[in-house]
Amino acid sequence: MSDQVGHRTAFETAIDAAPDEANGYAVLGDWLSQQGDPRGELIALQRLSELDRRQRERVKALLYEPSIRCLAGPLAQWRWGFVHTATLVRPAGPGASERIDLARLLAHPSLRFLRALTLGQEPLFEALDALAAAAPRVLASLTLYSPRVLELSRVPSTLPSLTQLHLSVPEITGALGVMPRLDSMTLSFLSWDATTARGLFDANERRLTTLKLVVAGALEVEPLDAVLALPRLEHLTLEASEMGVDAIEAIAGSDAMNRLVTLDLSRSGLSERGAKRLLQVARQLPRLSSLVLGDSADP
Repeated sequence: MSDQVGHRTAFETAIDAAPDEANGYAVLGDWLSQQGDPRGELIALQRLSELDRRQRERVKALLYEPSIRCLAGPLAQWRWGFVHTATLVRPAGPGASERIDLARLLAHPSLRFLRALTLGQEPLFEALDALAAAAPRVLASLTLYSPRVLELSRVPSTLPSLTQLHLSVPEITGALGVMPRLDSMTLSFLSWDATTARGLFDANERRLTTLKLVVAGALEVEPLDAVLALPRLEHLTLEASEMGVDAIEAIAGSDAMNRLVTLDLSRSGLSERGAKRLLQVARQLPRLSSLVLGDSADP
Protein backbone atom coordinates (compact mmCIF):
# COMPACT_ATOMS: atom_id res chain seq x y z
CA MET A 1 0.00 0.00 0.00
CA SER A 2 1.40 3.40 -1.02
CA ASP A 3 1.73 6.19 1.54
CA GLN A 4 -0.97 8.15 -0.30
CA VAL A 5 -3.46 5.28 -0.18
CA GLY A 6 -2.55 4.58 3.44
CA HIS A 7 -3.17 8.19 4.48
CA ARG A 8 -6.52 8.34 2.70
CA THR A 9 -7.62 5.03 4.22
CA ALA A 10 -6.73 6.29 7.70
CA PHE A 11 -8.68 9.53 7.21
CA GLU A 12 -11.71 7.65 5.85
CA THR A 13 -11.61 5.16 8.70
CA ALA A 14 -11.72 8.05 11.16
CA ILE A 15 -14.86 9.35 9.42
CA ASP A 16 -16.41 5.88 9.52
CA ALA A 17 -16.19 6.03 13.31
CA ALA A 18 -18.07 9.38 13.46
CA PRO A 19 -19.79 9.96 10.09
CA ASP A 20 -21.94 12.86 11.31
CA GLU A 21 -19.11 14.95 12.72
CA ALA A 22 -17.60 17.56 10.43
CA ASN A 23 -14.04 17.52 11.80
CA GLY A 24 -13.13 14.23 10.15
CA TYR A 25 -14.20 15.55 6.77
CA ALA A 26 -12.21 18.73 7.34
CA VAL A 27 -9.02 16.73 7.96
CA LEU A 28 -9.63 14.62 4.86
CA GLY A 29 -10.43 17.76 2.85
CA ASP A 30 -7.18 19.49 3.85
CA TRP A 31 -5.20 16.43 2.82
CA LEU A 32 -7.08 16.10 -0.51
CA SER A 33 -6.39 19.78 -1.29
CA GLN A 34 -2.70 19.14 -0.71
CA GLN A 35 -2.92 16.32 -3.27
CA GLY A 36 -4.59 18.61 -5.81
CA ASP A 37 -7.92 16.78 -5.54
CA PRO A 38 -10.88 19.13 -6.22
CA ARG A 39 -12.95 17.32 -3.59
CA GLY A 40 -10.84 19.04 -0.96
CA GLU A 41 -12.13 22.42 -2.08
CA LEU A 42 -15.71 21.08 -2.22
CA ILE A 43 -15.46 19.85 1.36
CA ALA A 44 -14.16 23.21 2.52
CA LEU A 45 -16.94 25.13 0.77
CA GLN A 46 -19.73 22.82 1.95
CA ARG A 47 -18.52 23.16 5.53
CA LEU A 48 -19.23 26.89 5.45
CA SER A 49 -22.48 27.95 7.11
CA GLU A 50 -23.20 30.52 4.38
CA LEU A 51 -21.99 30.91 0.80
CA ASP A 52 -21.91 34.02 -1.34
CA ARG A 53 -22.92 33.92 -5.00
CA ARG A 54 -19.39 33.22 -6.25
CA GLN A 55 -18.96 30.36 -3.80
CA ARG A 56 -22.32 28.84 -4.77
CA GLU A 57 -21.33 28.91 -8.40
CA ARG A 58 -18.02 27.31 -7.54
CA VAL A 59 -19.80 24.46 -5.70
CA LYS A 60 -21.98 23.83 -8.76
CA ALA A 61 -18.87 23.68 -10.95
CA LEU A 62 -17.10 21.28 -8.57
CA LEU A 63 -20.08 18.91 -8.59
CA TYR A 64 -19.46 18.46 -12.33
CA GLU A 65 -15.79 17.58 -11.91
CA PRO A 66 -15.21 14.13 -13.48
CA SER A 67 -13.93 12.64 -10.21
CA ILE A 68 -16.91 13.99 -8.25
CA ARG A 69 -19.94 13.91 -10.54
CA CYS A 70 -22.30 10.96 -9.94
CA LEU A 71 -25.83 12.12 -9.07
CA ALA A 72 -27.39 15.52 -9.60
CA GLY A 73 -30.53 17.45 -8.80
CA PRO A 74 -33.16 15.88 -6.54
CA LEU A 75 -31.47 12.46 -6.67
CA ALA A 76 -28.78 13.53 -4.23
CA GLN A 77 -28.26 15.72 -1.21
CA TRP A 78 -24.61 16.59 -0.61
CA ARG A 79 -22.86 17.21 2.67
CA TRP A 80 -19.20 18.02 3.28
CA GLY A 81 -18.02 16.89 -0.16
CA PHE A 82 -19.97 13.63 -0.42
CA VAL A 83 -23.49 12.43 -1.19
CA HIS A 84 -25.32 12.25 2.14
CA THR A 85 -28.75 11.13 0.83
CA ALA A 86 -29.59 9.38 -2.45
CA THR A 87 -33.07 8.76 -3.89
CA LEU A 88 -33.30 6.23 -6.71
CA VAL A 89 -36.89 5.68 -7.76
CA ARG A 90 -37.36 4.58 -11.35
CA PRO A 91 -40.64 3.13 -12.70
CA ALA A 92 -40.65 0.04 -14.89
CA GLY A 93 -42.36 -0.36 -18.25
CA PRO A 94 -42.51 1.48 -21.60
CA GLY A 95 -41.47 5.09 -21.42
CA ALA A 96 -39.71 4.68 -18.08
CA SER A 97 -36.49 6.56 -17.58
CA GLU A 98 -33.21 4.69 -17.66
CA ARG A 99 -32.48 2.60 -14.59
CA ILE A 100 -29.35 3.55 -12.65
CA ASP A 101 -26.66 0.88 -12.24
CA LEU A 102 -26.69 0.76 -8.44
CA ALA A 103 -23.62 -1.47 -8.10
CA ARG A 104 -21.55 0.98 -10.13
CA LEU A 105 -23.01 3.97 -8.32
CA LEU A 106 -22.30 2.62 -4.83
CA ALA A 107 -18.68 2.06 -5.83
CA HIS A 108 -18.28 5.76 -6.73
CA PRO A 109 -16.05 7.74 -4.32
CA SER A 110 -18.75 10.39 -3.90
CA LEU A 111 -20.99 7.83 -2.15
CA ARG A 112 -18.29 6.63 0.22
CA PHE A 113 -20.13 8.15 3.22
CA LEU A 114 -23.74 7.66 2.12
CA ARG A 115 -26.04 7.92 5.16
CA ALA A 116 -29.55 7.51 3.70
CA LEU A 117 -30.79 5.65 0.62
CA THR A 118 -34.25 5.41 -0.92
CA LEU A 119 -34.80 2.64 -3.47
CA GLY A 120 -37.79 2.21 -5.73
CA GLN A 121 -36.22 0.76 -8.86
CA GLU A 122 -37.89 -2.22 -10.51
CA PRO A 123 -37.01 -5.02 -10.30
CA LEU A 124 -36.25 -4.11 -6.70
CA PHE A 125 -34.54 -7.42 -5.88
CA GLU A 126 -31.71 -6.60 -8.29
CA ALA A 127 -31.09 -3.31 -6.51
CA LEU A 128 -31.17 -5.07 -3.14
CA ASP A 129 -28.62 -7.63 -4.32
CA ALA A 130 -26.33 -4.80 -5.43
CA LEU A 131 -26.79 -3.08 -2.08
CA ALA A 132 -25.99 -6.28 -0.20
CA ALA A 133 -22.81 -6.77 -2.22
CA ALA A 134 -21.66 -3.17 -1.71
CA ALA A 135 -22.62 -3.06 2.01
CA PRO A 136 -22.06 0.72 2.45
CA ARG A 137 -20.16 1.16 5.71
CA VAL A 138 -22.03 4.09 7.22
CA LEU A 139 -25.49 3.73 5.67
CA ALA A 140 -27.90 4.42 8.54
CA SER A 141 -31.30 4.68 6.83
CA LEU A 142 -32.83 2.53 4.07
CA THR A 143 -36.23 3.21 2.50
CA LEU A 144 -37.81 0.73 0.07
CA TYR A 145 -40.80 1.41 -2.20
CA SER A 146 -42.38 -1.21 -4.45
CA PRO A 147 -45.79 -1.97 -6.00
CA ARG A 148 -44.97 -5.67 -5.66
CA VAL A 149 -44.72 -8.17 -2.83
CA LEU A 150 -41.42 -7.79 -0.98
CA GLU A 151 -39.49 -10.88 0.07
CA LEU A 152 -37.92 -9.81 3.36
CA SER A 153 -34.97 -12.18 3.06
CA ARG A 154 -33.75 -10.04 0.12
CA VAL A 155 -33.37 -7.00 2.39
CA PRO A 156 -29.63 -6.93 3.21
CA SER A 157 -28.64 -7.79 6.76
CA THR A 158 -25.01 -7.00 5.87
CA LEU A 159 -25.29 -3.25 6.45
CA PRO A 160 -23.15 -2.62 9.54
CA SER A 161 -24.50 0.83 10.44
CA LEU A 162 -28.18 0.50 9.52
CA THR A 163 -30.42 1.82 12.30
CA GLN A 164 -33.58 2.77 10.38
CA LEU A 165 -35.64 0.69 7.93
CA HIS A 166 -38.66 2.10 6.09
CA LEU A 167 -40.86 -0.18 3.98
CA SER A 168 -43.77 0.91 1.76
CA VAL A 169 -45.09 -2.14 -0.10
CA PRO A 170 -48.48 -3.83 -0.57
CA GLU A 171 -47.43 -7.06 1.11
CA ILE A 172 -44.40 -8.92 2.47
CA THR A 173 -43.32 -12.53 2.71
CA GLY A 174 -40.52 -14.30 4.55
CA ALA A 175 -38.53 -12.83 7.42
CA LEU A 176 -35.91 -10.18 8.01
CA GLY A 177 -32.44 -11.33 8.97
CA VAL A 178 -30.62 -10.13 12.06
CA MET A 179 -29.69 -6.45 11.76
CA PRO A 180 -27.32 -5.70 14.65
CA ARG A 181 -28.04 -1.96 14.99
CA LEU A 182 -31.61 -1.68 13.74
CA ASP A 183 -33.72 0.26 16.26
CA SER A 184 -36.35 2.06 14.15
CA MET A 185 -38.94 0.96 11.56
CA THR A 186 -41.57 2.70 9.48
CA LEU A 187 -43.97 0.20 7.90
CA SER A 188 -46.69 0.92 5.35
CA PHE A 189 -48.79 -1.99 4.03
CA LEU A 190 -52.13 -2.69 2.44
CA SER A 191 -52.59 -5.56 4.87
CA TRP A 192 -51.11 -6.45 8.24
CA ASP A 193 -51.45 -9.72 10.14
CA ALA A 194 -49.65 -11.83 12.74
CA THR A 195 -47.52 -13.61 10.11
CA THR A 196 -46.35 -10.24 8.80
CA ALA A 197 -45.43 -9.19 12.33
CA ARG A 198 -43.38 -12.34 12.97
CA GLY A 199 -41.46 -11.91 9.74
CA LEU A 200 -40.59 -8.34 10.61
CA PHE A 201 -39.88 -8.57 14.32
CA ASP A 202 -38.70 -12.03 15.33
CA ALA A 203 -35.01 -11.51 14.54
CA ASN A 204 -34.77 -7.91 15.74
CA GLU A 205 -37.44 -7.37 18.39
CA ARG A 206 -34.98 -6.76 21.23
CA ARG A 207 -33.43 -3.80 19.43
CA LEU A 208 -36.51 -1.93 18.20
CA THR A 209 -37.29 1.24 20.16
CA THR A 210 -39.21 3.23 17.52
CA LEU A 211 -42.05 2.06 15.26
CA LYS A 212 -44.46 3.74 12.87
CA LEU A 213 -47.15 1.49 11.43
CA VAL A 214 -49.42 2.58 8.57
CA VAL A 215 -52.13 0.16 7.41
CA ALA A 216 -55.07 0.37 5.03
CA GLY A 217 -58.35 -0.39 6.76
CA ALA A 218 -58.92 -1.20 10.41
CA LEU A 219 -56.14 -2.04 12.84
CA GLU A 220 -56.72 -5.59 14.03
CA VAL A 221 -55.94 -6.72 17.57
CA GLU A 222 -53.81 -9.81 16.85
CA PRO A 223 -51.06 -8.06 14.85
CA LEU A 224 -51.31 -5.04 17.15
CA ASP A 225 -50.47 -7.34 20.05
CA ALA A 226 -47.23 -8.24 18.26
CA VAL A 227 -46.31 -4.55 18.12
CA LEU A 228 -47.15 -3.94 21.76
CA ALA A 229 -45.07 -6.99 22.78
CA LEU A 230 -41.83 -5.43 21.50
CA PRO A 231 -39.81 -5.38 24.75
CA ARG A 232 -37.89 -2.12 24.16
CA LEU A 233 -40.53 -0.10 22.32
CA GLU A 234 -40.56 3.54 23.48
CA HIS A 235 -41.94 5.53 20.52
CA LEU A 236 -45.05 4.34 18.67
CA THR A 237 -47.08 5.89 15.86
CA LEU A 238 -50.16 4.10 14.51
CA GLU A 239 -52.04 5.19 11.39
CA ALA A 240 -55.18 3.41 10.14
CA SER A 241 -58.60 4.28 8.79
CA GLU A 242 -60.24 2.80 11.86
CA MET A 243 -59.33 1.75 15.38
CA GLY A 244 -62.02 -0.31 17.06
CA VAL A 245 -62.82 -0.71 20.74
CA ASP A 246 -60.83 -3.98 20.95
CA ALA A 247 -57.70 -2.31 19.58
CA ILE A 248 -58.05 0.60 22.01
CA GLU A 249 -58.42 -1.78 24.94
CA ALA A 250 -55.40 -3.76 23.74
CA ILE A 251 -53.31 -0.58 23.83
CA ALA A 252 -54.73 0.72 27.11
CA GLY A 253 -54.21 -2.59 28.92
CA SER A 254 -50.80 -3.50 27.54
CA ASP A 255 -47.51 -3.51 29.42
CA ALA A 256 -46.17 -1.40 26.56
CA MET A 257 -47.96 1.63 28.00
CA ASN A 258 -45.54 1.51 30.92
CA ARG A 259 -42.57 1.68 28.52
CA LEU A 260 -43.79 4.20 25.97
CA VAL A 261 -42.34 7.70 25.97
CA THR A 262 -44.33 8.92 22.94
CA LEU A 263 -47.60 7.66 21.45
CA ASP A 264 -49.12 9.21 18.31
CA LEU A 265 -52.61 8.10 17.28
CA SER A 266 -53.59 11.33 15.55
CA ARG A 267 -54.29 9.58 12.23
CA SER A 268 -55.66 6.28 13.51
CA GLY A 269 -59.41 6.75 13.10
CA LEU A 270 -59.66 7.08 16.86
CA SER A 271 -63.13 7.84 18.22
CA GLU A 272 -63.77 10.42 20.95
CA ARG A 273 -64.67 7.60 23.32
CA GLY A 274 -61.42 5.82 22.54
CA ALA A 275 -59.42 9.01 23.03
CA LYS A 276 -60.97 9.55 26.46
CA ARG A 277 -60.12 5.98 27.45
CA LEU A 278 -56.48 6.43 26.50
CA LEU A 279 -56.26 9.80 28.22
CA GLN A 280 -57.53 8.20 31.40
CA VAL A 281 -54.77 5.58 31.27
CA ALA A 282 -52.07 8.07 30.24
CA ARG A 283 -52.51 10.16 33.39
CA GLN A 284 -51.12 7.25 35.41
CA LEU A 285 -48.01 6.73 33.27
CA PRO A 286 -44.95 8.75 34.38
CA ARG A 287 -42.79 7.79 31.37
CA LEU A 288 -45.28 8.94 28.72
CA SER A 289 -44.22 12.48 27.81
CA SER A 290 -46.15 12.90 24.54
CA LEU A 291 -49.62 11.63 23.66
CA VAL A 292 -51.09 12.86 20.35
CA LEU A 293 -54.71 11.88 19.72
CA GLY A 294 -55.83 14.29 17.00
CA ASP A 295 -58.87 16.57 16.87
CA SER A 296 -61.22 14.33 18.82
CA ALA A 297 -59.37 15.00 22.07
CA ASP A 298 -56.64 17.40 23.00
CA PRO A 299 -54.47 16.03 25.89
